[in-house]
Formats: sequence, C-alpha cells, structure tokens
Amino acid sequence: MIQSEILKEKDRIQAKLSEESKSIHEYLARTHLAAEEIAKSYGFRLRYAEMPKNALRRIDMSNNS
Repeated sequence: MIQSEILKEKDRIQAKLSEESKSIHEYLARTHLAAEEIAKSYGFRLRYAEMPKNALRRIDMSNNS
C-alpha cells in the first residue's frame, strides 16, 4: 500500500477520533468539527448539498443475510 504523508496524517487523526469517541454518532460529530476547523484554518468554508429527507433511509441490518 502506498503511504504518503497526508495518508499517514489521515490515519493518525482517524485513530485519535476513534479512541475519543464512544459511538459512531460521536465519531461523526468529532469528524465534522475537525473538518470545519481545518477548512477554517485554510480560509474556506465547507458547504454541503441539501438532500431530500426521504433519500436518507435507515437500513435495517437485522434483515440482511
């Protein structure tokens, strides 16, 4: 696997956020905040597309074989 400095940093940050988080929801929130801080430090703002509410459906994993 090719390892660049940016990939090493990504892996380091992912491991740190994972260790600090008690759930996937907390991990996602921490990731979002980290991304916003990085964007701000580089002088830009993150913008997200608006999705229709019915496009985001919870998948019931218990029915998958």
